[in-house]
Amino acid sequence: MLPRSIGTLRLDAIDVAKPRGAPVLCLHGLFAGSWVYERVLPLIAERGYPAAALSFRGHPPTAPLPAIGRASIAGYCHDAFEAARELERPIVIGHSLGGLVALLLASRNLVRAAVLVSSAPPRGISVFSRPLLFRMPRYLPSLLLSRPFVPTPSDLDALVLNEVPLADREAIRARFVPDSGRAARQVALGVYDVPLRTLRAPLLVVGSDRDRFVPLGVARRLARRYDAPLHVARGHGHFLFAEPGWETHVGAMLDWIDKLPAPVRGPASAAWTGEHAPVNRTRG
Repeated sequence: MLPRSIGTLRLDAIDVAKPRGAPVLCLHGLFAGSWVYERVLPLIAERGYPAAALSFRGHPPTAPLPAIGRASIAGYCHDAFEAARELERPIVIGHSLGGLVALLLASRNLVRAAVLVSSAPPRGISVFSRPLLFRMPRYLPSLLLSRPFVPTPSDLDALVLNEVPLADREAIRARFVPDSGRAARQVALGVYDVPLRTLRAPLLVVGSDRDRFVPLGVARRLARRYDAPLHVARGHGHFLFAEPGWETHVGAMLDWIDKLPAPVRGPASAAWTGEHAPVNRTRG
């Protein structure tokens, strides 16, 4: 049975009576929570994979943290590590900042495989685009002083929700919460390096051609760096899971998981050490 809580952390979870594969753990991005995956979890479970979505510390439905502005990516990684350990090395799907956390877990041999969706990049790949740079100055005090912040409604619409139907945007904006200026600064500065040689889990990179927050070029560079397949969601933006047609692309992610070697995607009770994992080629 999947846990619903791990200490103070909260999981949204759907069990599968007779699982055909390992649990799939979903990780959200900045300002969000496990609710990002509320329509995705049932599709994962229908494929026979126990499905869970983690809320990082201070994110709904867990209680807010007064010091959320000082939370670090390392802290969010610790939360994800606790969930991954409880789920016995799951397959992980990470969106935006959650993608970078998923990549860091993969580099530590803590997950069986990782899907990086509009992922924040590691060191050496810039996340900056012209639309982002144009709007960034107003948030610099929060980033530099590790204060909590949330983008304005107009910035969310322009950068994150630009392909979400207009009628749905207000309800989504209302669910966003202030997040860490420190974590956002760490992404901007490329604090975390993830060399290819550290990876022992296969990767799938997913990018959207209308993403103004993490441009498609970032996904292309991630795929090249890690010799990973790239799936492009045409006509989509950053907040893929709330955009019309999202089911098609989640289906593509699950198709990729279905095709992983049996020892990688097998049930959590099956022995697995990572020996079958290096699907991506290794450079010297």
